[in-house]
Amino acid sequence: MTDAVRSEQFLNLYRAALGQSARDGELMLRDVLQGAQRSLLDASDQASGPFERDQLRLSAKFLNDKATFLCAQFPDLLRRAFQNKQTVNSQFGELALGELNHDQLERMDETQVQERVEMARVLRFVQLTVQTPLNELNGYISALLGFTHVMPERNPLRPQIYLTVFQETLVQAAVPAHMRITWAKHMSKSFGEALRSSYALLAQKIKSYGVVPVPMPKTVQTERRGLGARVAQTTAQEASAELPSQLSDVITLDRLRELLAGQVSRAQNVTPDEAVTQFSGSLDLKPGGARSAAVQEAPEHTTDFASTVPAAFEALQNMNQADDVIARLSQRPVTLADLDDKAETARQIFRKNCQNPSQLLSLEVMVQMVDNLVNDTRLLEPIRRVIENLEPALLRLVMVDVRFFNNKQHPARRLLQEITQRGLAFGSVDTPEFALFIRSLHRHVNPLARMQIDSAEPFDLALYNLNNMWSEQLAHSKQTVQQAVQALRRAEDRNLLAEKMVAALELIPDMQRVPVQVVDFLCGPWAQVMAYAELNNTEGVEDPGGYKNLVNLLLWSAQPELTRHDVAKLTKLVSKLLSKLREGLGLIDYPSLKTSLFFDALMKLHQQAFRPVTGETIRQSINPRDNLLGNHKHWLAPAEAKASGFMDMADEITSQPAAMASNSLSVPMLDAVVPEASRDRDPVDVDQLDHLSVSAWVEIVVKGTWQRSQLSWISPQNSMYLFTSVHGQTQSMTRASLEKMLTAGTLRVVSKQSMVDGALDQVVQTAMLNSLETRR
Repeated sequence: MTDAVRSEQFLNLYRAALGQSARDGELMLRDVLQGAQRSLLDASDQASGPFERDQLRLSAKFLNDKATFLCAQFPDLLRRAFQNKQTVNSQFGELALGELNHDQLERMDETQVQERVEMARVLRFVQLTVQTPLNELNGYISALLGFTHVMPERNPLRPQIYLTVFQETLVQAAVPAHMRITWAKHMSKSFGEALRSSYALLAQKIKSYGVVPVPMPKTVQTERRGLGARVAQTTAQEASAELPSQLSDVITLDRLRELLAGQVSRAQNVTPDEAVTQFSGSLDLKPGGARSAAVQEAPEHTTDFASTVPAAFEALQNMNQADDVIARLSQRPVTLADLDDKAETARQIFRKNCQNPSQLLSLEVMVQMVDNLVNDTRLLEPIRRVIENLEPALLRLVMVDVRFFNNKQHPARRLLQEITQRGLAFGSVDTPEFALFIRSLHRHVNPLARMQIDSAEPFDLALYNLNNMWSEQLAHSKQTVQQAVQALRRAEDRNLLAEKMVAALELIPDMQRVPVQVVDFLCGPWAQVMAYAELNNTEGVEDPGGYKNLVNLLLWSAQPELTRHDVAKLTKLVSKLLSKLREGLGLIDYPSLKTSLFFDALMKLHQQAFRPVTGETIRQSINPRDNLLGNHKHWLAPAEAKASGFMDMADEITSQPAAMASNSLSVPMLDAVVPEASRDRDPVDVDQLDHLSVSAWVEIVVKGTWQRSQLSWISPQNSMYLFTSVHGQTQSMTRASLEKMLTAGTLRVVSKQSMVDGALDQVVQTAMLNSLETRR
C-alpha cells in the first residue's frame, strides 16, 4: 500500500470515527442524564432539611422534563464542534471550559464564576476517570491525522469538547444557571463512565482496521505547585517557610474577581493573625504557635535611603549629573538589604504587615504576577532582574492602592507594561540598542525599590523620565510606521478596486480567446492601472485616462485569427497601443523589465497576423478559464514596497515543496489532509494569526538571521500586516505570505498579548486551580 493510499484511508477512517461518535452522542447523553438524576434523588433522600430536599427533587424533575430535548440537540452540536478548530489550552491544562482571562473574569458575576468552577471540577473528575482509554485513543487519532507522536490537543473527541457542547446544549434549552450548577455537581460520575466506555470501544474499532498508534512524546511532568514559582531565585529560607506556601492559596476565582472588579474593601483593620484566620476556613490554616508569635504589627520598615530618593530623581532629570547619581545608587543593593539581618524574607515581612484580607489578597496576586514575569524567558535575563528588583515597590503600592489591578492606565501598571513590551524587542544582549535600554531601566526604575511608596506618583515620574529618554527613538519609529501605513493603505485601496475590475474583465467573452500572458497582464498590472486612475479621478470622468477603453483594443490585437483580416487596422493601432500601455504602467511605476517581457510576448502575437495559420498558433491561443484570475490580489508599487519594507514571498513559496507550502491546516479539521511529506514536522496552526493584534511580537528570519519585530498595523481587510523592529526598520507582507512563513518555520509568534496581561491571566489560572481544591 502506498503512503498516499494509506493517508486517504486514514482520513476516511478518521471522519467515520467522528461521525459515529456524534451519532452515539444521543445515547451517551441519555445515560449521563439518567445517572445525574439518580444522584440527585439519592442526595435528596440524605438531605439535612426539607428545603434542601425539595430543591434537589425539583432539580431532578426539571432534568427529567428537559432530557428529551437535550438528547435530541446534543448530537448535532457535537458534530459541529468536531469540525471546528481545536481550542487554545492553558499551560495549566484544560481546567476550565474555554480559556478564561482576567478581562473576562472581571465582567463575570458570582453565579458565572461558580458555574465555571463547578464545570471545571466535572472536567477534572472526568479526565481522571477516562485517562487510560483516552490515552490509547489519542494514540490512534494522532496516527490517523499523520502525526509522528501523540498530540492530545488535536483530538476533537477529548472530554473538554463534550462538556463544552453539553453546556451549550443546556443554554439552548433555557436551563437556569443555578440549575446548571446543581446538575454539574451530580453528573461527574455518569459522564466519566459514559466517556470511558465510548473511548474504549472506539479505540478497539480503530485498532481492528490495522492502525498502529503513535508513541507518546517524552515530556517533563511539572508539579502544579511548581507552576509560576520562582524556583531558581527562591532562597532556602523562603522555600522551607510554611507561611508563603499556605497563603498562596488565598487566590481563588471568586476573590480574584472581586479584586479585578474593584469590589474589595480595605475599611476593616485587623491584626495580621486575624487576616490569616479569615482565610483559614477554606484553606485549613491554623495560625498560632511559634509562627503566630513571630507575626508583629510592626510599622513598615524604612531606611534613611528612602528619604534621599526624591532628591535622586530630581538629580536624574539633570543629565549632566545622572551618571554620578547612578554610581551612588549602585553602591546600595536594590533589594531590601535592611531586612537581611532578620530570619525572614521581604515577602514574609510584607505578609505579616497586612492589616486585612484584602491587603493579603492584593499582595499574593502581585507576588504571583512578578513570579510569572521573572520566569518568562522571552525577556532577557537583565530585564527580568530589573522586574525582580522592582517587586518591593510594587508590593508596597498594592498595600495602599488596589487600582493597579482594575485600572490598565494606572502609572505602575503602565510602567511595568512599558518595561516588558519594549523588552520583548530584544532577542539578544548583543543587540546594539539593548545597552541603552537596560541603562535607562537602571537609571529610572531601580531606585523605586528603596522608596517609601504611599501613592502611584513615583511610578508616574519614572515612566515620564523613561519616555523622555526614548522620545527621539519613538518619534523616528512613529514617523517610519506612519509612512509605511500610508503606502500600504494606498496599495490596499487600489488592490480592492482592482479585484472588482478583474471580476468585470472576467465577463468579457474575448478573455477566453487570448493567450494566458494577456489575461495575466489585464488581470494583474493593467487592473492596477485602471484602479489607480479611478482612485485619482478628481474630475469625475467615466474612464479616467481611457485605460478601460484600451482593454478591448488589446484583446482584439492579441487574437491573430482576427487581426489577419484587418492588418491595416493592427498596423495603425500598435504604436498608439504600446504608447498608452507605457503611460498607464508608468502611473504605478511598474518594473521596466516586466514591461519589456510582456511587450515581447505581445509583439509576437501581433507578428502572427502576417503569418499563415499553424497548429502551434492555435495552441497558443487556448486559454483555460482556470488561469483568468492568476495571483494578482496583492501588489505593491516599488515605492510602496520600499516605504513599507514589503517582503514578497512569491518566489520562495513557489520554490518550496508542495508539502511545505501546503495550507491544509487552515480548513476545518474534518476536511484536513496532512501530506505524507510533512509528517516529520509538527503541524502549525495558522489560525493563531487570527488572534494577533497590534503590539504583538514575532520573530522573522531576515537575511538568514532571526529578528524580533512588533506588529504595528493590520489592514482593515486583514490582508496586509506591518511589523517594526527595534532598529526602526519595517517589514510588511500579505496574509498569505505570513501563513507561508509560519508553516515554513521562518516566522514564530513570541507574544500575542501584553506580558502584564498574560501574567495576570496566569494568576487567573492559578485561582482556578485553587478554587477546584476548596471544599464544595
